[in-house]
Amino acid sequence: MMQTSLFAAQPRKRQRQRKWTGLVAPQPLERDIHVAVADLLELLTPPAFGFCYPAGLVELSPQQAARYVKAGLKTGMPDFMIWYRKVYLLELKRPGGRLSRTKIVKTKTGALREIVGQEERFEQLCKTGVVGDLAVCCSVEDVIRQLNTWGIPHSARIAA
Repeated sequence: MMQTSLFAAQPRKRQRQRKWTGLVAPQPLERDIHVAVADLLELLTPPAFGFCYPAGLVELSPQQAARYVKAGLKTGMPDFMIWYRKVYLLELKRPGGRLSRTKIVKTKTGALREIVGQEERFEQLCKTGVVGDLAVCCSVEDVIRQLNTWGIPHSARIAA
């Protein structure tokens, strides 16, 4: 998202008057929340253990993605997994973000390829019987509340 200064030079074109709605804090980027949650998971109390599945964190070229898929990488996996008596899954989204859906794409050679989306992959994971729960969170505070709900021991605190 491009930020502009309130004092930037106005273009010479006539612009429509906009109503002043007050200042709104910018939404943090999903990757910034991701890094903060990774730091948070370092505060889990053993035997709880959490880690990241970073497959969607960076944009891969089609060639790189094909190599990873050939090596066993699965699409649609949640961002974080926490192991504590069961496996708990966390997906991070910006407010208003949605889970991806399965789609069919054409490869460079014209072959059709299915890319499993998060909705279908999460359903598949939950059917394994080892998933305690799955949550979609938009902030570090959401994740802390979710850890508390799940009863996962940690030393993090929500700022007042």
